[in-house]
Amino acid sequence: MARLIIRNIGPIKDVDIELNKVNVFIGEQSSGKSTIAKIVSFCSWLEKTVNKDDVVFAKGKEAYRRLQTYHHIQSYFRENSVICYLGDNLAYAYNWPNHETFPYPGWEVKHTEHFSEDEVFLYPASKVVNPKVIYIPAERNFVSVVPNLQKYAEEDDNLMEFLLSWQEARKKYSVSHKLALLNLGMNFYSQDGISNVVDLPEGGAVALEAASSGLQSVVPLLTLIDWLADGIYKENKPYSFEEIEKIKHLINEVAKDDSLKERLAGIISGKIYTHTQFVIEEPEQNLFPTTQRDLVYYLLRTINHGRKHRLVVTTHSPYILHAFNNSMILGQVGDEMPDDMKNDLDCKDAAVNPDFVSVWQIKEGCLVGIKDSKTKTIGKHYFNDVMNDLLDDYYQMMPFIKIAKS
Repeated sequence: MARLIIRNIGPIKDVDIELNKVNVFIGEQSSGKSTIAKIVSFCSWLEKTVNKDDVVFAKGKEAYRRLQTYHHIQSYFRENSVICYLGDNLAYAYNWPNHETFPYPGWEVKHTEHFSEDEVFLYPASKVVNPKVIYIPAERNFVSVVPNLQKYAEEDDNLMEFLLSWQEARKKYSVSHKLALLNLGMNFYSQDGISNVVDLPEGGAVALEAASSGLQSVVPLLTLIDWLADGIYKENKPYSFEEIEKIKHLINEVAKDDSLKERLAGIISGKIYTHTQFVIEEPEQNLFPTTQRDLVYYLLRTINHGRKHRLVVTTHSPYILHAFNNSMILGQVGDEMPDDMKNDLDCKDAAVNPDFVSVWQIKEGCLVGIKDSKTKTIGKHYFNDVMNDLLDDYYQMMPFIKIAKS
């Protein structure tokens, strides 16, 4: 897994973590959860991109500028801002302090790049992973409300990228190949690749843009998860127009320069993904507690389907957190439970090894792990504190309630 260091970016003061298969971040609003999620997404994309074509960045077009504009966090950066990412394919540093020893990754270095005084790249001798990266923002409902928004897409940012990914994924689900929506008794499909439709449990159907806010939030989320965790790996994915043009150009040039052969091979191999990196902001958005629970179990079942998919989640929901906790507990005790008891559990198919899950809460710009090292379950956290405060007020007021006589 990868190591990530972030210093002095937005509300984040100092973070140094090992990214796990599943990573959950909680914290107050504006505490930095999204900042971390965006940087994880960026570094995963960077790890894939630099291995597709080495000549990507240059003076004035440094990678960190892409992070700033793509995720709209230009104002978060300061003179002492630092990013360091140590992954399987790439060691990357932005603004690493000269007086500190760089945390060298340890693998054999193929070559290095230093496009400017701000950034350094180290590449391994052989490529290990090639992730498909999807960042699913909290603002995802808008693609359901405005179905033809792609006509107005002009900016290259996380919302437009999400929109384009949704437009591609939704067309894979038709009348003859519908997507079941958790345990809601509903199915989603795209009619003729144009209209987005949800079958209702009582019969009939509704256009997604006229559906409830919960459906408008969860349908794009489930569609992308299902497609990018499974469907995309069963299909020979076509190249984009941009990639086709680049390949044509390189074919014309390859006879002139043998070194271009390696670049051409890198682009082609870049379409063969090893796994998907999911980064999901606030999956609980507009969802009833039982649906939040079922969504977590669905996520864990999906990413454990053989491929080494990875997951980052930010949340404000105690239901999301407790669902992850139940799956971690089942991952420890499932083999000891009688089958009839285990089959009664809602999480029966969503067990996860707790060693593969990390859970942090943000406190004053730093991360604090909230897993109990002995039980490997989630321990004390913000949500418990808030509930205890509510109950304290409740029990103080209860003695003064006057019960009305019938």
